[in-house]
Amino acid sequence: MLYRLSYSLVTYPTEARDAGNANLEGPAMHADEPGPGPARLMLALAVVLAAPALAAGQSGGSPAGVDRNAASRQPVIVPQDDDGTILLSGSHAVVRGTMLRWEPQPHKLTLGYWTQAEDAAEWTFAVNAPGDFEVEVLQGCGTGQGGSEMAVTLDPGRIAATLRFVVEDTGGFQQFRPRTVGRVTIADVGTHVLRIKPERIATHAACDIRQVRLVPVAPESAKPVASPP
Repeated sequence: MLYRLSYSLVTYPTEARDAGNANLEGPAMHADEPGPGPARLMLALAVVLAAPALAAGQSGGSPAGVDRNAASRQPVIVPQDDDGTILLSGSHAVVRGTMLRWEPQPHKLTLGYWTQAEDAAEWTFAVNAPGDFEVEVLQGCGTGQGGSEMAVTLDPGRIAATLRFVVEDTGGFQQFRPRTVGRVTIADVGTHVLRIKPERIATHAACDIRQVRLVPVAPESAKPVASPP
């Protein structure tokens, strides 16, 4: 429709104003009229160039080449809490992949649609009190969907440490259960990255993850010694 409109603006400007003439006139009836002026040509060109974008908006889709996860690719640097804990909400994750996404609905608030083994979630965080940390994943999984194998990697691309865990069926993807999946050592002050990625998806979807916590482990020397009875 937009292309037909641009043609009529160039050749028959009156037809764009009066649709009733559309079937009464043809090119032969205008053979001796002067060609379109520069203004009409520019207007027609603008309409033609705008057509693909307008069509994409009307169809409800995204224009070709637009990444629907582009907004979630800007890393948020999560600070370490005063008690040493590092809380990594799913909303702060950088999503890498095609299906995984943050689901902001109040009854979800989770990373979901983890149906592709290539999809990963990454968090960037700042450490000012290094040490040993237990990694706790708040995980949900639908009935009959358990068994996927997940890898949790600290600082991928550097001297990385990787923990692995098998997803547990929790009775629902939004029925979350905290799971301590292992321990990592962060030796340096500064910025670090944690990545979670499936190594194998057992059925249709790996799991939902609402958050990850890095909980500091007190050194043995700092643990209170029980007094003798």
